[in-house]
Amino acid sequence: MLAQIGTFIIFSYFSVVFDRAIGHSAPVLGGLLVLWGLAGTFSNLLTGRILDKIGSHKVVLIKLTIVAIVILTMPITGAHLWSAAIAVTIWGASAWGVLVPQQFRLASLNPPMTAVLVGLNTSATYVGVSIAGALGAAVIPVIGSHNLGYLSAIPVVIAILVSGLATRCIASFAKTAKGAVAA
Repeated sequence: MLAQIGTFIIFSYFSVVFDRAIGHSAPVLGGLLVLWGLAGTFSNLLTGRILDKIGSHKVVLIKLTIVAIVILTMPITGAHLWSAAIAVTIWGASAWGVLVPQQFRLASLNPPMTAVLVGLNTSATYVGVSIAGALGAAVIPVIGSHNLGYLSAIPVVIAILVSGLATRCIASFAKTAKGAVAA
């Protein structure tokens, strides 16, 4: 949910975050949105292969770190079309690339409850998207649309910290459970 809040604060106000780069051109705006979506699609296709090699936590950590960096720099990269295109592509690939390893991680925690866990995760995603739109609307008059990246990075960084804490808790539980079985 936190990562989605960060991503969708920017996405909900895409046209005003990138207005300097798109120059009020609908085709250019559409092109950037297509780049974002295509990058996300390709990332999801490739993430499974990476996931098998390095594990879900590392994939989530790497991609969320990239998302945080890219959206933190959007006040700068959003000023020119070439830098906006690069940022949007990297952001789309990384933001959407988090979903597969997150769902895999949830499914591996309790395979019989996979449907419930993934459903709850999907619900949290939608809640995050809803919060993002409202939060963005509330802060644009205060900080301006071009500075939304600074705000958006905060929930993503918190998501990184929460993910790390969850990984430690899962490992601790697994170690305790393994010790109990051995005894």
